[in-house]
Amino acid sequence: MRNVLLSGLRARRTRLLLTALAVALGVAFVTGTLILTDTMTASLYRDAARDAEPVAARAVADGRFSDADLARVAALPGVTDAAGEAAAESPVLGPDGRVVSVLGATATMIRALPERPELAALRLTAGTFPGPGEAVVDAATAAERGWSPGDSLTLVANRRNPHPVRISALAEGVPYFTVFLPPADFRAATGVSGWGAIRVAGADQRTIADTVAAALPGARVSTGAEYADRLAGAQVGSVTMMRAGLLGFALVALVVAAMVIHNTFAILVAQRERELALLRLAGALRGQLFRLVLAEAAIVGGFASVAGFGLGLLAGQFGATGLESLGNGRMTAPMQVTPQTVLLGALTGVGVTVLAAVGPARSATRLAPIAALRRPDAPVEAAASRRRVLAGTLLALVSAAMVGAGAVGNTVVLAAAGALPAMLALVALGPVLVVPAWRLAVRPALLVFGSGGRLAARSGERQPRRAAATALALTVGITVVTTFLVGAQSLATSSAAELQRRFPTDFVVAAPDGQRLPADLAARLVALPEVQRVERRAELWVFTEDDVTAAAARRAVASVTDTVPLAVVTDVRSRAEQINRTVDTLLAVVGVLVIFSVLISVAGITNTLTLSVLERTREFGLLRALGLSRRQLRASLLAEGMTLALIGAVAGVALGIGFGVAGVYASIPHAWAEVSLPYPRIGLVVLVAAVIGLLAAALPARRAARVAPVAALADE
Repeated sequence: MRNVLLSGLRARRTRLLLTALAVALGVAFVTGTLILTDTMTASLYRDAARDAEPVAARAVADGRFSDADLARVAALPGVTDAAGEAAAESPVLGPDGRVVSVLGATATMIRALPERPELAALRLTAGTFPGPGEAVVDAATAAERGWSPGDSLTLVANRRNPHPVRISALAEGVPYFTVFLPPADFRAATGVSGWGAIRVAGADQRTIADTVAAALPGARVSTGAEYADRLAGAQVGSVTMMRAGLLGFALVALVVAAMVIHNTFAILVAQRERELALLRLAGALRGQLFRLVLAEAAIVGGFASVAGFGLGLLAGQFGATGLESLGNGRMTAPMQVTPQTVLLGALTGVGVTVLAAVGPARSATRLAPIAALRRPDAPVEAAASRRRVLAGTLLALVSAAMVGAGAVGNTVVLAAAGALPAMLALVALGPVLVVPAWRLAVRPALLVFGSGGRLAARSGERQPRRAAATALALTVGITVVTTFLVGAQSLATSSAAELQRRFPTDFVVAAPDGQRLPADLAARLVALPEVQRVERRAELWVFTEDDVTAAAARRAVASVTDTVPLAVVTDVRSRAEQINRTVDTLLAVVGVLVIFSVLISVAGITNTLTLSVLERTREFGLLRALGLSRRQLRASLLAEGMTLALIGAVAGVALGIGFGVAGVYASIPHAWAEVSLPYPRIGLVVLVAAVIGLLAAALPARRAARVAPVAALADE
């Protein structure tokens, strides 16, 4: 059987190539995700180890340490240095004299720095370590605000005693919107005394930690290594969530790949009935045929795993570069390729391929040899059984119940879990639903391709299971895209409406906590011709005239508030626009992630039509002999591809709208949930799907058109 296996692979290498590509893309998604997130985790631990490198021990307590506690620790044997840690929040005036705010929040984090740079462990990107009256600012905030060393800031935690400082340096790898001050400046600016923690330098971490613990009864003391682990662990949670999200999209891609594999091997087994029957007549056992098909699948999966691993390396590198370009930190660790990632990639590729081929392999063992030797060129599939229809209907009802219960009960997990029985219902009911769906979806092809479209009109009715399986692969990807389109658009609309309900005004003018606005500010604002009225609440609500543009209103309000350094202006309209920009960014990321599934679906359509061309060679030859032109034959295949894609797209859009609406009601309070369907984007999805179908059918159509009528009629 080994010779049969190898010769069969050589004979069908072109047909199996697209199948391997589908698996390779799924494996690439999985391995790329693992490589990227492992690299991010390693970078976090490396950065944490570097930041904690000078720390031999660190002590924390429920209360605060005094200066006497700090002095006692510094005098302990083996301790070379000790410094206190403290933090507070304070409004900060920028170099322009205006209060610095982020989304209306004015509380900047102020931290005390050790006096010795070695114990501070700051990674300076510009400038020098601060002295008295100087500060270090995080590089991200400085870049966003246009600050540089030499600029001046003013801390106004105490309105009666503002504290000016000069920026001496910028630091990376520290929290956003953070200012570091020497201890004396920190106390003068914030009024905070005592220390929240004490970090200690020395040689033997364990010994020093024990010594500090004995000197500070009740304190919790950890070694520098333990401190580094906690620093990294506090940030690894976000990487874990990112990994889970990416692997979720990878699972979608693998499900689509499994559908493509199953469909491909089912077609190949059907086409090889004569060959397999001959093997049975020659003495091959059913188990040998079963293992033969699975061995082919395993070899295809192994080849795809190797190719997918290479693509995964590129994907991981591309993802790391993309995150760095978006300002999400720098990868300080080399690319992490662990044995577990290699093994999981191989198991994923081979496992998915073999499992998807089990069904076709079982059908190969059920062949009746004599009947198989007399099989027709292109069999017409039997209608779906009643049991299959009943099972599909029950699964659809279960899905509807789960999704509905999740939406009513604000349970996102339950609503999302309802997607699984929905997809299984489509698998079961697809052959039944695809026939009427084909009759509707083929109509655009009739308008575009004329006689070629009429030839395609009967294809879906002849082999509904094959058509349903091919369309379903695209349905999965379109469902995910549409779900996010509807969910994100509805969440944006709901958030903007809720924002308008809470702040039914155009601008909100407020002061930082503990500060006051000038008493005449409201009168100065209402005197502006662009302003209709001003309402006094905890802050000032400014209503502009209806005929004033947003830009003109912003300029008018700024002309007054710019003279008040502590005035924080929130543009309610701009906040809504920012929500929309965030939604657009989210959708762009989702689009990039789902493209793997779409590419696999394209491979599935191309594969199905290519195998269909090989199967229907005599049919095409007869049509050519009866006068069908190459252009008309090519048009019929293009029409089939377009129709398959439209069926998959429409089904995906319908499911996506349902899941998207349910997701909105499951994730936010019903009182302010508003459903908003992005019709232009949904229409674009359907249009792109039709184009995808045409592109996927291009190569099979060219192959069919190149067959000479006489050669086709002579094909055996």
